[in-house]
Order: sequence, then structure tokens, then C-alpha cells
Amino acid sequence: MAITLNISLAEEQKGWLNSRREAGGFSSQSDVVRDLIRSEQEREKQALLIQFRQMEQDGSNEAEPAEILKMVKQVKKVRRAS
Repeated sequence: MAITLNISLAEEQKGWLNSRREAGGFSSQSDVVRDLIRSEQEREKQALLIQFRQMEQDGSNEAEPAEILKMVKQVKKVRRAS
């Protein structure tokens, strides 16, 4: 289900969005924004997976800090959503 979201853009941002729509063959500005969000989500997912794999390779026996546990939860959440 799509949700409508209204945002404010500077003229140059709107121009860039329109240029991206035309150059990328997108049918609407919304398609461009959704593509940008998907790309960022994938980038974040890959960064988390790299960090997670590094943690696995380190094999530390020490208690993991809360921040690392939070990262592991994020990776698991992303994996479930994929």
C-alpha cells in the first residue's frame, strides 16, 4: 500500500529530480525517490553485512558492547525483510 508524503524541495533539488526522472527513464518523480530509497537501503544493508562478517571473523570471546548488539539486530531485521 502506497502512502502519500509531501516534501519541500529547493528549486535546484526539484530540477535535479526532474533531470534524474528524464535521464533514468522513470515515469514519475515518485519513482525516482523510491529508487533512491531502495539504493540507500541496499547500501546500508551491505555495510551492515560487512560489519557483521567482520565481527564473525574477529571471533572475540569478550562480551559484545551494546552498539554491536544493536548492529546485529539491524542485520537480522534486514535479512528478514529481504
